[in-house]
Amino acid sequence: MSKKIPANDATPTSRSRRQLIGAAGLMAAATASAGAAAAAAVAPSPRRTTAAAGALALPADGRVNVKDYGAVGNGSTDDTAAIERARDAVFASVNSNGWLTHHLYFPAGVYRVTKADALLPMVGPQLRNYVIEGQGKRSSEILFDAPLASGDRFNNNLMTAAGRLRQFRVREIGFRSARAGLSWLFAWSAVNDSNQDFAFDDVEWRGPWERIIGLDGPSDSNLNSEWSFNRCHLANDVVIGDAFLHSGMSPEFAQQDQFLNFWFRDCKFEYKSGTLLRFVKGGYINVYGGSWIHTNTDPQVPSVFFDLPAQSHSNTVKTLVVIGVRFELRSTSSKLLNCGWDAKNGSLTFISCTDAAWAHVSSVGPLAFPVTYRPRNGDMPFVKWQSCQLMGRHESYATVNRDRLLFEQCNTLNATAATFVVQR
Repeated sequence: MSKKIPANDATPTSRSRRQLIGAAGLMAAATASAGAAAAAAVAPSPRRTTAAAGALALPADGRVNVKDYGAVGNGSTDDTAAIERARDAVFASVNSNGWLTHHLYFPAGVYRVTKADALLPMVGPQLRNYVIEGQGKRSSEILFDAPLASGDRFNNNLMTAAGRLRQFRVREIGFRSARAGLSWLFAWSAVNDSNQDFAFDDVEWRGPWERIIGLDGPSDSNLNSEWSFNRCHLANDVVIGDAFLHSGMSPEFAQQDQFLNFWFRDCKFEYKSGTLLRFVKGGYINVYGGSWIHTNTDPQVPSVFFDLPAQSHSNTVKTLVVIGVRFELRSTSSKLLNCGWDAKNGSLTFISCTDAAWAHVSSVGPLAFPVTYRPRNGDMPFVKWQSCQLMGRHESYATVNRDRLLFEQCNTLNATAATFVVQR
């Protein structure tokens, strides 16, 4: 069933929610007798919920372990219900300041989830300091194996945040999609119900995804801002249908330019195909270091790292800074940048980057156009390439302010400096 936001642009009111259960009393200690020890070897974990024992006490170490709530983690057992019980225990751990005191913890294992929104239902109270953590990528992994519903963007997500998240953290864990069409996180944000402050550390995504993150909202969209990605990884089997991150999914709403401030540090995005970053609205993007590779070699399969469509934007939004990234494009259909930003406060800077790993391959390097400038109204933004190694040639559809495109101390491997930019 499609989960629609009401027509008045408000965040959906909560439907009947699961009653969160509080902590129960102390459980009896095991005796020291040999018979009791033998019984304990086959009995459920002493911290596992049973009909007799009731709810679990929150652990002193601040980690709510999904295995204590019945998760198996063998990759085939459906762990959805156990994970939801553990999740609800975390949601109930609210201190007097309204912050969650406990994290949702996945020890080593592969946890099969067969229900959308299992890690975050769309409606409910706002959550501050919701943390999902594992024991390390390729050690702790969540296999998202939900059946596909309609193509509505509110469906088919592992997490749907309708103004629910502040200070959201995910770290040391992997996520794998079982089928194309599934998405990881959909964030809907408005003035009175907004998301803000996200950090992902050592997180890996594998398999086919429609999108990893989608940012959207109503006419009074607000925030959905401050996104930090540190040492994150896209595996080489990842095929993306829409984008890894799609900002501004309803571009008719100018307020979606509030979706601001994105930082990528030392990420390893070495995936098969698709769009990595699509900024129809929003922006101010900073990238520092990392290895970004399209592993696909089929010239019929398009891919792009930075997709910046030609849309009107507010001031101070259209900024992209990329420093020290090694890009690898293995076919002529792979693109580093499609730039539709225009001169009105548009600024793109690449420093000490390279996309030239396949410059020597005759079927790629000499034929490639890794960058296309197709600015809105033909008005070239400020673009500077400094100390870069560049493959193929760039193409420009700009009609005015062409001199704003600058190359400083760059090495163009397949063309001379004078012929490197092809004016269309």
